[in-house]
Amino acid sequence: MGQQLHTGAGALGLLLCTGLTAAAFDCAKARLPIEKAICADPAAKASDDAMEAAFETLRPALAGPQRQAALDDQRAWLKQRNANCLQNKTPASCVADANGARTGVLTARPESGPGLERRPQPFFVRQAGSRDKVDVALHLYRFADPATPGERLLNTRADETVAKTDFKKEEPEDRDWSREESWSIAYASPAFLSVWATSYEYSGGAHGGAGGQGIHIDLRRGRIVSFADLFDAKAAAEIDRRCLKQIKAEKTERGVGDDEQPDLGKQVADVVRNLGSWSFKETAASVYFGQYALGSYAEGTYNCDLPMDVLNTLSKVPLPPR
Repeated sequence: MGQQLHTGAGALGLLLCTGLTAAAFDCAKARLPIEKAICADPAAKASDDAMEAAFETLRPALAGPQRQAALDDQRAWLKQRNANCLQNKTPASCVADANGARTGVLTARPESGPGLERRPQPFFVRQAGSRDKVDVALHLYRFADPATPGERLLNTRADETVAKTDFKKEEPEDRDWSREESWSIAYASPAFLSVWATSYEYSGGAHGGAGGQGIHIDLRRGRIVSFADLFDAKAAAEIDRRCLKQIKAEKTERGVGDDEQPDLGKQVADVVRNLGSWSFKETAASVYFGQYALGSYAEGTYNCDLPMDVLNTLSKVPLPPR
């Protein structure tokens, strides 16, 4: 870990540990391969500086334990970025892409949409695993001073995610338990917020479980948006038809077919009608079919992609809400 603080955005971790203001990484002191790759590429260096600046801006605004949690999360992210990008054929472009995504996380930048009137802050929960503790890494979003029902609802969902997380192991002899969840802001406008939560959990057995869930908030009324709020029965049938067609084609391509699944249509419809399986962006929405939803674990997950112009011919209200 000590060496890690000097790789990539190396000055960041070291200076924050000493309470000083982080400066852009000094390329004159580049020693390690990842540092040299960053310094040799102007785009990678610019992205590294922007990512550092975003973290410098965020951390002083965090209160109490959140400052340390943010630093721990940043250290872990740097370690993973460096390891991944050193294995990439073009490390500098890998770093630039990773830094761009991380800057979006640190600034709560939405992936699409006109944006919020006020942005939330990243909210980190981390715990190192041990003999009796689960290895926990949560990256969520909360508003520092929620002023509207919608902002308060997002905070409630974040608090519920933390509350349902197991921090202590039931079987101390198993050292590998872990719980991860990461939120991304897929779409944001003053009226509507669509968050996609990606999760992974392992508590023993042959494999862990990965999942995804959409959190869609009517910001003005402060309520979770449901499928019935957007679509009637006729629209639902058309969405079912489109998704079933995509799923069947994907099953055929994977070589698993659907001949032995007479209830596939019902399985697809059950997922479609749960808006928590949806992710919204500016130009399209996607319905996520998780592990076991349509087949065995080995078969994996599926997605049904729906262009927004098509959904707008089916929906009760203009999509995505602005």
